Amino acid sequence: MTPREELENLDNLHHGMTPQVRGRKFEEWLNKLLAVEGMIPRTSFRPPGEEIDGSFLHEGRFYLLEAKWWKEQVPASAIYQFKGKVDGKLAGTIGVFISMSEYGPAAIDALRVGKNLNVLLFDRDDVFAAATHGFCTVLQHKLRLAAELGEVFVPYIATIQPNGKPQPSDKPLTVVTEGMRDELLIHGIAQNLIAGGVRTRKLLVIRSQGSMGLANVAVAAAESRVGPVMIFTDLESATEKLPENVMYAAGRMDGIIAGPWSERWLGFPSKREAKRMKPNELLARVAEIDIEGLKEKDSDFRHLIRLLSD
Repeated sequence: MTPREELENLDNLHHGMTPQVRGRKFEEWLNKLLAVEGMIPRTSFRPPGEEIDGSFLHEGRFYLLEAKWWKEQVPASAIYQFKGKVDGKLAGTIGVFISMSEYGPAAIDALRVGKNLNVLLFDRDDVFAAATHGFCTVLQHKLRLAAELGEVFVPYIATIQPNGKPQPSDKPLTVVTEGMRDELLIHGIAQNLIAGGVRTRKLLVIRSQGSMGLANVAVAAAESRVGPVMIFTDLESATEKLPENVMYAAGRMDGIIAGPWSERWLGFPSKREAKRMKPNELLARVAEIDIEGLKEKDSDFRHLIRLLSD
């Protein structure tokens, strides 16, 4: 059985496995993957007053490791607790925080505001990529972008090409969003267009997990991928609210779509109300959008439709 197949079995809770058992088996799976790649993993150990999930060796440097697979989202406090452990070790020590669960709202942005960058973040897509392409490959991707951009989290998928060499007419549209709601809206509008007989581009939606990472993730994607890259955000003003380096990103892409789409396009009184909606309810609301009518009224929406349409 391949590492990816083993991971998929854990993901599907095969053979009556409980989430608690899965968490322990995930750590075993991860250590096995690191060992196969010659990274000399060490399992959980307890320095005085704390517990660390493990450590491993990569290119002559030891890294600390934290791995989570919880039912609930991972909050910023869990990441900061791990960062505190890394801060107390040998100068230059780097920590790798791996979460197969969703990161909580603003959890990653909370880490981005720190001046001392010594923790790199993996999400579940990164772990599946590591199972397929190798942990070292994904880690090197993370290290390079941390060095070049000062970024704690850029999904591995942002900088790899799809299989094959797309023809110019088949270039996918890469959309960088803050999180799940923006991703749902993009896919929902694309489905709305398809239902109306409009041919749309192939889409790759990448979550930056927070507004502070939008520019860096988009820059990494623009430098590595074939086809246009777009930042999509529900922020009221892209130029005022996004980080200053977003203008560097804007010069390399087809455009930035600024919000608040939840109010302007879907008619919500506030973003708070939109956040309360379940994913299926939000998609149902998007399916009711009058595409042609909204194109006439809103230039940002018109720009988005132009980018989505093939």
